[in-house]
Amino acid sequence: MRTQVYSPPLDGIRALAALTVVAYHARLPGLPGGFFGVDVFFVLSGYLITRLLLDEYARETGLKLDRFIFRRMRRLLPALLVMLLAYLSTAPWLFPDVALSKHLRDTLLSAVYIVNYATALGAPVSVLGHVWSLAVEMQFYLLWPLVLLGLLRLPRHLALGLIFMLYLLATALRWWSGEKLGAWAFYPRTETHCSGLLLGCLLGYAGVTIHRYWGVVGLSLLLFSMTFFSTVWMPTVLYGFTIVEVGAALLIVAQPTWLGGSLLAWLGRMSYGLYLWHYPIMRLVRDKDGWEWPEVLLLGCGLGLLLAALSHYLLELRFYQSHLSKTRNGLA
Repeated sequence: MRTQVYSPPLDGIRALAALTVVAYHARLPGLPGGFFGVDVFFVLSGYLITRLLLDEYARETGLKLDRFIFRRMRRLLPALLVMLLAYLSTAPWLFPDVALSKHLRDTLLSAVYIVNYATALGAPVSVLGHVWSLAVEMQFYLLWPLVLLGLLRLPRHLALGLIFMLYLLATALRWWSGEKLGAWAFYPRTETHCSGLLLGCLLGYAGVTIHRYWGVVGLSLLLFSMTFFSTVWMPTVLYGFTIVEVGAALLIVAQPTWLGGSLLAWLGRMSYGLYLWHYPIMRLVRDKDGWEWPEVLLLGCGLGLLLAALSHYLLELRFYQSHLSKTRNGLA
């Protein structure tokens, strides 16, 4: 089984996804579907986590699930906790219209990775709305290795077929929930928003590559979807997410070299911290009188990137140093 070596284009894909989400949160005109950047993250995360697990299985003839979960927590939790601590320390003054008890509740739900079910638990979060995607990924990380262990006991073609069926089932569940529970009730829930993760897992298990020119097709699908679909249109739920997932899949298996430039690759490594920090900053300033999207984008992206770099070099690398770091793309 081919080992997954470090690929700068994958970091470039991560950078494009993060920058798209940042621009969407700044309310950049002409980007009504910028939220799809999260779904690009999901496909990439499913792909990378599956390749890492398969590499470990081949190398050690098995999977140590406790060690895998510890690595994920060590990679993701410290930076999240620092952001949440900074938020909780300043939110009562920066967001005085929200009760302190609400700030405490939202912080706790975010820290234990169940904030994506906050609405089901009583009320949606007030400021930390972006952390839902991290909760979806962490919950998926807890389940997917167990599923993968079962799949590895099956013939390869049967395992691939079952993963594809899971992808179709997750897509159908999104359609159903959109029709029955409300157009966007599915969005933060793991069981109804895991299709991209499953498609990434399918790509990772298959281990296929295609010509880099297919990356142009993938990028075109993403650009079309992010400028055409929006949150006010039911076809977005039915078709938009699938088109984005296919576009992201083409980019991932093509891995065009033009996505692996040094700047994009660096931004990809900063993307986790940027995602964590940019949204609270933008929430603070984007509704102020006189602040338009250019100022919101510059401040949110600039200050968010500065904090992301500090988080990466001073915190994340201290907790996540291993022999894997030079040979594999990290997960965000």
